[in-house]
Amino acid sequence: GLCDAHNLHLDSMSSPTPVRDAPAVPTTRFTARDLAQSSALVLACDGVVFDVSDGADFYGENGPYASLARVDASRALATMNLKLTHEELARGCEGLSADELATLAEWKAKFMSKYRAVGTFTRE
Repeated sequence: GLCDAHNLHLDSMSSPTPVRDAPAVPTTRFTARDLAQSSALVLACDGVVFDVSDGADFYGENGPYASLARVDASRALATMNLKLTHEELARGCEGLSADELATLAEWKAKFMSKYRAVGTFTRE
């Protein structure tokens, strides 16, 4: 993804853990404008766009994570801060710490296991 943490949690002496083949991500490309204008309930996380309609109670209009819907939520997820401005969200992964990138990787894995990937996010 855009912010891959490159297995920062592994030290040089450990062998890589085998990873199950991740489902293929569709090649549809989304920009910030595409996300904002989407009729579907989507969000971007580390370069992948997910349809989170099944989580409408969380990401829908009155849900606790509504601020993450229809945006690149990478920075908010990595920093665990739901109150970022659009300007802060637009920074994506710029300047994130190793710990924040690891947190983002955990969120991405959670989304990959729970929601359908519908495309990739690209900065304009």
